[in-house]
Amino acid sequence: MFKKITSLVLITFLTVFISGCGVNKDVAGDKPTNSGQNKKPASNEVKEIHGMMENVERLNLFVEHVQTGKDDKVRLTRYTIEGDPIYHDLAYHDSKLTIKIDTTEDKFGQGEVTAYVCKGIQKQESETETKYILEECPGLPDLLTISHDVDKEDYFAFELKYGVGKQNVINTKEQKLIKDLQNGETVAVSDFQFSKKEMNAIYKQMLFSNYLGEKKLSKECNQKPFKSYEMNVWINSGERHFEWSECDKSNDGQEMSGLVANILEILKKNSTYQTLPEVKGQYE
Repeated sequence: MFKKITSLVLITFLTVFISGCGVNKDVAGDKPTNSGQNKKPASNEVKEIHGMMENVERLNLFVEHVQTGKDDKVRLTRYTIEGDPIYHDLAYHDSKLTIKIDTTEDKFGQGEVTAYVCKGIQKQESETETKYILEECPGLPDLLTISHDVDKEDYFAFELKYGVGKQNVINTKEQKLIKDLQNGETVAVSDFQFSKKEMNAIYKQMLFSNYLGEKKLSKECNQKPFKSYEMNVWINSGERHFEWSECDKSNDGQEMSGLVANILEILKKNSTYQTLPEVKGQYE
């Protein structure tokens, strides 16, 4: 009897110990992920997490306001590889741009707050990167550079199914394209490819939608017919899967639907897609 009780206690202890080891890890894999990364940014905050952006539209609006002489302020929070936040508080007032950089929560940083005075800020875009450059700011020329060059990744591909019944398909992994003509017919291309420029543009849209972040999405919809979405993204050795419907009006749902809209705008300009028949019907 004593042996049975001892065994039971040992099993219980091991179960608790093993369960306690199931902590979410950060990119480095040796410490818990900073919980701030998973929180949605405030309306006046922009997040940059290892090249992925959240609420980047707010930073673009700040640049526009500075260039038109309108007072504004915004916070850019950038996360280190260990998951520690570094705050960049930008303010434009009386034709002067000030920026305060706070590294006090960065365990491997200087642990200080430094301030700079600049003339302005501008956004520069190319096929492979987007840069936010501070003007006449000694010691701090660049605020942020986001690379969206797919050639810098070991592997990048995606599959997107969309529309009523998800009849439309873009699959760069299998080089497949299917268009729903909405009259019971579909047309398919078996050797479809985006150009490098188009893939860079799509990758950019994914980064600016923080596609690797935690997304709470819903497939439910109380209208008929309704558009559904399913997306798989393969990046290097990782894979992400998403499913949602047009009825998902949450921030994540709208962000992902906006991503699809941007991808489809790129698709519509593709030379192969433009040779396909026009939609012949309409779902009602």
